[in-house]
Amino acid sequence: MSILKGGLIFVSLIFAVHAAPSEDLITSLPGLKSLPAFKQYSGYLDASPTKHFHYWFTESQRDPSSDPVVLWLNGGPGCSSLDGLLSENGPIHVNNDGNTLYMNPYAWNKLANVIYMESPAGVGYSYDDHNHVRTNDTAVAKHNYAALQHFFKKFPEYAKNEFYVTGESYGGIYIPTLAYEIIKGKQFNFKAFAVGNGLGSYRDNDDSLVFFAYFHGLFGETLKNNLVQSCCKGSFTRESCSFHNAETNACSNCVQEVFTLVYRSGLNEYALYLDCEGSNSRSIAYRFTMDNLFRNLETGRRAQVFSQKMLSSQPRLGEDPPCTNSTALRTWLGKPEVREALHIPKGLPGWDICSKAVSMSYVRVYQDVTPVYKKILANSDVRILIYNGDTDMACNFLGDQWFVSDLGLAEVHARKPWYVKSQVAGFAREFKRLRYTTIRGAGHMVPQWAPEYSYSMFEKFLKDEPFTR
Repeated sequence: MSILKGGLIFVSLIFAVHAAPSEDLITSLPGLKSLPAFKQYSGYLDASPTKHFHYWFTESQRDPSSDPVVLWLNGGPGCSSLDGLLSENGPIHVNNDGNTLYMNPYAWNKLANVIYMESPAGVGYSYDDHNHVRTNDTAVAKHNYAALQHFFKKFPEYAKNEFYVTGESYGGIYIPTLAYEIIKGKQFNFKAFAVGNGLGSYRDNDDSLVFFAYFHGLFGETLKNNLVQSCCKGSFTRESCSFHNAETNACSNCVQEVFTLVYRSGLNEYALYLDCEGSNSRSIAYRFTMDNLFRNLETGRRAQVFSQKMLSSQPRLGEDPPCTNSTALRTWLGKPEVREALHIPKGLPGWDICSKAVSMSYVRVYQDVTPVYKKILANSDVRILIYNGDTDMACNFLGDQWFVSDLGLAEVHARKPWYVKSQVAGFAREFKRLRYTTIRGAGHMVPQWAPEYSYSMFEKFLKDEPFTR
């Protein structure tokens, strides 16, 4: 072999090792006049021999080679992470017309390389070769980990970068279980994970919602006194009351009344103080989220609440979830030219924000992920951030505060406000290796409804900076 030929082979091998997959490169996006300077990729990651997860990867706008790599997961279970990209913290958002796009000034990829992965199979444009979409918490964690391994094979140039996992809602289950798989695998430069408005404990989420509703003025003394009499041991406190496990019909009736007020009275259950937009395409996402509440209520009672008409005299503003609107996402992502730009196989069905098939067959292994957190804290030096928009009633801040307190960690800084541009952004409490903060005025989707505060929080998270001093 000549020196010249050997040198060319060596150079080509180096190029192959360090080159991102050209077949996944996004070269155009319908609705955007010109692509931004940073690169984006869309394609598939193998989660198993038959399961293929669609991903959309946005390189950092700053320094891709040295900036962290961050995974983002939406919840459900069964909802698409493209919602996070296109309406929350991604660099490109869809306008309400469903045809045009605009740049997000608070995109998280201004600080990091961000992977948006549609998980599990059956969600969005992810699929299983045999259409087997029944799954569970444990399987999803293992499949997400396998998909990440494939990502770093596709993008070996990022294998040594710091790695973070983030997400929201049912991500409260997805993320810590995935984090523990990563810790056991010891393959990534894993630094920390963040959970926003997450479901960590069904009991905490249910019990705290009743207190949240009362102290936000959603019901009065009559219902409160009935709850105390039927569900509590003499006083309206966390220690005295059990709403999650309603042990009598009287208690169950009172809890159902609270559930009905939250779900069907016309409030924006994702963001208490925001009005409803209304539309027709995202009721399924809302339904999935609300299905995480009061699962111990008798099935017929839950079905009655979910099916009944509005309790007020005003008509419901369409079928969309509480006052959010994702018609534009479905419209844009369903366009043939968009599917082609994202390298979506032609045989796949249309995109939807959530999958009924996945959700209806999903097996919930964890009722409380406290043991998972304790294993993570005992077996690694991984940092944790838990945050809540403080007006959300799907996964409310009080339940997550209880969850954090019950971990029994040593407190480093007591609860104090923190600021963005001299305004209170939230209230943070800091422990060794774990930080908890509220985001003032935000609802369930913090990056969507408090983008500047969310961006500042994300920057502190990556830099391991305290919220309070």
